[in-house]
Amino acid sequence: MKTDGTQNENLTDDRPAAAENEKVFLADKFENYNLNAYKNDVCEYGLKRTWAGITRRVLDGETQNAFLNAENFADLYEAGLALENKLLKKQSGQYFTPDDVAAVMADWFDGLEGENVCDAGCGTGRLILSYFKKIGFDETRKLISSGRLYLYDTDETALNVCKTIIALKYGKDLSDKINCVTQDFLDEKLTLPKNCKVISNPPYSIINAIPKNWAKTEVTSCTKELYAAFMEKIITQSKAAVIITPYSFIGGNKFYALRKLMNARNGFIVSFDNVPGNIFCGKKHGIFNTNSANSVRAAITVVTSRKDETGFKLSPLIRFKNSERKKLLEAKTLENFIYQENQVVSEADKKYYKCDKSLGGIWKVWHRKSRNTLADYLNNDGKYLISVPTTCRYYTTAFNGVLNRTGQTQLRFADKDVFNYVFCLINSSFVYWYWRLYDGGITYPKGLLESVPVFFDLLTDGDKKFFEKTAEEMIARAGEFIITKNNVGVQENIKYPAEYRNKINAKLLKILGLDEDESVFEVLHAHSAFGEDN
Repeated sequence: MKTDGTQNENLTDDRPAAAENEKVFLADKFENYNLNAYKNDVCEYGLKRTWAGITRRVLDGETQNAFLNAENFADLYEAGLALENKLLKKQSGQYFTPDDVAAVMADWFDGLEGENVCDAGCGTGRLILSYFKKIGFDETRKLISSGRLYLYDTDETALNVCKTIIALKYGKDLSDKINCVTQDFLDEKLTLPKNCKVISNPPYSIINAIPKNWAKTEVTSCTKELYAAFMEKIITQSKAAVIITPYSFIGGNKFYALRKLMNARNGFIVSFDNVPGNIFCGKKHGIFNTNSANSVRAAITVVTSRKDETGFKLSPLIRFKNSERKKLLEAKTLENFIYQENQVVSEADKKYYKCDKSLGGIWKVWHRKSRNTLADYLNNDGKYLISVPTTCRYYTTAFNGVLNRTGQTQLRFADKDVFNYVFCLINSSFVYWYWRLYDGGITYPKGLLESVPVFFDLLTDGDKKFFEKTAEEMIARAGEFIITKNNVGVQENIKYPAEYRNKINAKLLKILGLDEDESVFEVLHAHSAFGEDN
């Protein structure tokens, strides 16, 4: 018989609590159970005690109450957890995996090698249950009966709910065959089974202090991020994995140690923007409100162990409308976005870049022909000033002065020709694209802006005249294009007509010796994943 982790306790029982509040668990109570009764029980008895009663009831005998259907348990538990966390004023930093995202992950997971199947941080089991749905009833029973299913979560009640759902769906006779581990997943003494594959949505939170029982690693000490520590353990101890996390590890400076670790493996990474639509469309674990949006930009990482391949392929940061969600969230559809070049990080190139496959050739030429960065031309005493708003949702802009706003980076230049060139470069698609390649978050960091590759040395006298004329015209008309928002104080921005951006893009492509039409950049500014509007 398999044990439930190191605690080896019956997760569906709570005898002292049951004895103290027996009325909670009376059979007739559950025959008329509803959402209000459930919320009242959570407030009065707590989540653990309430679910001990519910799971005992549904496992001990059939109930005719449709409310207590296993299909409802995940949402019901999450609602109760949000309520309890509101009362206890705590948060866990977990976003629950929406069903459509879980289905995509299950598709990829099904194709991975690995005899033993693990869900790390399984919660109520949305991911593993999606995988079971994918492989079917008979294969699921074979997997569980052979003792090859491992579920990990420190939330004992969530694990109890997950185990109960599995028992109700695939047979109560299999309950004792499930390896339920309530031990801290990052405990150094806990090791994953050999020849395993892992599916996971790790918790996202800052590590304030590294516990003594964890392995002391470069990844943990550098990142201080819980999800990164989970990724490290999964990557180093499994044969293959599908993991959904924030996308920050792709380019964040502090995640370089994790990216170095990933050099030993291979696979692909698909990343998502959070506007107009967002992947985590539900409530944040621990937040009890009606807001269905959040700021997480997520990535799904598929890790493999192919002997003939090194590094990871990446998609661009995918932006999509909510109306496109169903069309987008298909495994094959998402794979079509992936740029088919394996990236391996090094001291010279420490970050992954998220490139649209239609732009990969342009990026290589731009990168190769740029001998300098923007920082090489800055002069703090220069008389030519450019201000760049740090928020750049769909484009970047340069303004020859100071905007009335918070959040702007000021750049000074001593050379007028450099000023004209940089002014136009920032108002093109190139600088915006660079942000999408290496960041794409909420703001454009100053350090990233200063690292933009520039090819000023390639300019002819004719090119310099073009940038001078274009910059002067845009500056003269700038007042026509100032936009002011007053929702959080006065926030000025400037939005030049797209015709300027297109004209500058065409010139920059020509200078780089490329024949592509400037329309190739429309994919960067679209609100849609499928180019339905630009």
